[in-house]
Amino acid sequence: MTQPAEDDRQSQEGRGLWPCGVLGAPHGLDGRLHLRLSSDGFACFAAGTRFYVSARGGQAPEQVELERAGGSDRRPLVRVAGARTREAAALWTGGLLLAAGGELDDRPQHVCGDLVGLRAVSGGEDIGTVTDVLQGVAQDILLIAAVDGGEVMVPLVDELVDVDLEAGAVSIRDGLL
Repeated sequence: MTQPAEDDRQSQEGRGLWPCGVLGAPHGLDGRLHLRLSSDGFACFAAGTRFYVSARGGQAPEQVELERAGGSDRRPLVRVAGARTREAAALWTGGLLLAAGGELDDRPQHVCGDLVGLRAVSGGEDIGTVTDVLQGVAQDILLIAAVDGGEVMVPLVDELVDVDLEAGAVSIRDGLL
């Protein structure tokens, strides 16, 4: 596995790495791997121009050269450069494939730590404070400690939530709650 070049590491700063899915078991004898897509994985895979694999064990993601090697849009097959045998491909099994660059750099992104503690408002009324950001199946979810003592969960999607870090608030679409 190769480390990203210094200029590649610098270009990642301030940019998101978007999950495509988990590299599965080898398929065939020529180094192809199944890609178990995440919820928005195919869109990220198709839009990305740089790819990284985050190995198990908490290591930093490593940049890889990647090519689509068949399969369908629902279950693509990919090949990591240099892995031309089943045994070489098996070393990548279980790694999280991440994409960056291209259209992905224009996607809005938020650091979870920046969201925790923000006021949550809806329809001009204070509804509580963001206490956590949960990873959901389809998207992240804001966990809000409501002013009435309960908890509210809201999907963190542009159509429902507007994040204003300068104002210290997240605005939830009026009528949603």
